[in-house]
Amino acid sequence: MPSPPEEETQPKPESGPGSSSGSGSDQTSERDTNQPPPPPPPQSQPPPLQQPQAYPPVMGFPGYHQQAPYPSYPNAPYNHQQYAYAQAPPASYYGSPYPPQQNPVYQRPASSGFFRGIFTGLIVLVVLLCISTTITWLILRPQIPDFSLTNFSVSNFNLTEPVLSAQWMANLTIENPNTKLKGYFDRIQGLVYHENAIAEDEFLAMSFFPPVFVETKKSVVIGETLTAGRKEQPQVPSWVGEEMKKEKETGTVTFNLRMAVWVTFKTDGWSARERGLKVFCGKLKVGFEGSSVNGAVLLPKPLPCLVYV
Repeated sequence: MPSPPEEETQPKPESGPGSSSGSGSDQTSERDTNQPPPPPPPQSQPPPLQQPQAYPPVMGFPGYHQQAPYPSYPNAPYNHQQYAYAQAPPASYYGSPYPPQQNPVYQRPASSGFFRGIFTGLIVLVVLLCISTTITWLILRPQIPDFSLTNFSVSNFNLTEPVLSAQWMANLTIENPNTKLKGYFDRIQGLVYHENAIAEDEFLAMSFFPPVFVETKKSVVIGETLTAGRKEQPQVPSWVGEEMKKEKETGTVTFNLRMAVWVTFKTDGWSARERGLKVFCGKLKVGFEGSSVNGAVLLPKPLPCLVYV
């Protein structure tokens, strides 16, 4: 008899750890999604307001009511005005029991404006004078004239008599270096001093040179004889005579020539005021031979003199 056909048996899937984990994960996700959300945290309550501590009034002063501070508000969100009108609350004001004092109004005297006007006018006048002087100087370019000594000699130099007697002959050259100004030398006063004499009244002889006129870029030679021993001249101090005697014994006596010059510079259409100059020609050593009473200064070339304005 034929055997019955064998039934095909299919292997059952084994339940492994992978399958159980898959089903478990599905169940867990469904459980998580089905759970209700956690309750919200309780809202923070603002802290209770603290009442300010009241202090007793100071002895001798009345007490005053202190305004309670403004309550604290929670933090406002970003870009939010904390106050409704974008303005801070007014500060507490403590009234003063004393009435306000008014400052006295300073009233300027009426005369101050008058003096201020005079002062301003003087300043403007000085500025205009400075400007005009500067313009004149830039146009004319005034320069001080030059003085040089060409000859200086002594004759009849006698120190034995009670009164000094001598004659000094001085020749000078005056040069005008200006290109637009002519020089009018109205007065030229010459005085001879001993080298050690300092005071102005200790001169040995005095005389005036003749007035001269010097053209532009020209020079003029002037000369004058200065005589000592005149009645109108002051007496020479005794110590000056003693000094000259000692020097004459050595063969040379040193003199100084001082001049006071008054000059006026002029040009076409313009004339300047008179100016005073001081000219000094110093250390003029006059040589004497033996007991001779005549001497001279050996000048190989003109000796320039110092000019002071």
